[in-house]
Amino acid sequence: MVHIAVAGTGRVGGEVAFSLIFERYVTELSLVDKAPNVAEMTKEELCHAIASHGFDIKINAYDDAKQVKDADLIVIAAGFPRTPEMSRRDLATKNAGIVKSIVENTLENNPEAWYFVITNPVDAMTTLANNAADYKRQIIGTGTCLETSRFRTIISRELNVPIGTVEAYVGGEHGEAAVPLWSLVKINGEPLENYLRKTSKTLDKAQCENYVKEVSREIIRVLGGTRYGPAGSFIEIIRGLVLNTGKVMSYSRQTQFKKNTPEPVYVTVPARIAKSLRPDLWDMLSEPEKKAIEDAAGAIYKTYREAVEGQH
Repeated sequence: MVHIAVAGTGRVGGEVAFSLIFERYVTELSLVDKAPNVAEMTKEELCHAIASHGFDIKINAYDDAKQVKDADLIVIAAGFPRTPEMSRRDLATKNAGIVKSIVENTLENNPEAWYFVITNPVDAMTTLANNAADYKRQIIGTGTCLETSRFRTIISRELNVPIGTVEAYVGGEHGEAAVPLWSLVKINGEPLENYLRKTSKTLDKAQCENYVKEVSREIIRVLGGTRYGPAGSFIEIIRGLVLNTGKVMSYSRQTQFKKNTPEPVYVTVPARIAKSLRPDLWDMLSEPEKKAIEDAAGAIYKTYREAVEGQH
């Protein structure tokens, strides 16, 4: 019996909610959207989608997060979307108040809930959500989960291998300071450099990194925003957390690098996803990769502080 709430049923939140109704461990789904009647009509759509599949799920619709009660997981997807010319960081001040309000309005009625933050800039917003919860709740963010999916996609294409044979992760910040972790890339279990030598194949790493960081702009330009990629990637984190799978994934967790983060921030170092969030793969990274992740944490902290100061 698992109750998941999704706050914000727009392009990504709505697609996550759609994905969740087919996750058989989810028995109750609560939708929240402050726009008049949007949550209710999303509920109707989801009921129609599931009606012919022969299994039941209770779906609630609310226009106020305070109405959500006894959820096991609260997914925060509400906020202003990015346009092609924007950095995700540009959304920090606009979205900070939304994220803070959702956390504060759900704490009392959902004493056992984990929080999973999707709203951009996600690492700074997850840090802010943790602050709003007074550091007393289990909170994670999507981090570089989506970049990791894109990284695996482009490696698979460039090497012409099945994507299921590609093991690859991205760390750092979701966005500008994403760090493709080449030291962890394996093809069918074999380190990338060994694989390239054996097969005489080549791989343009700069081209792969550019794809990971820039493909979303083209998706937004043509389609108006990303939807399926985020939902398909994020559902794996939810599944890993709720079902305690222990799968290694890229998602953001609380970390502190004393040199450039005066307080803990949320940044991605690939780690197992389960009710217990350790261990991570930090010790397996190269020194340049570690330095790049530390720098990303510093950038996240700066964005977070700007968002906090923008609320005053």
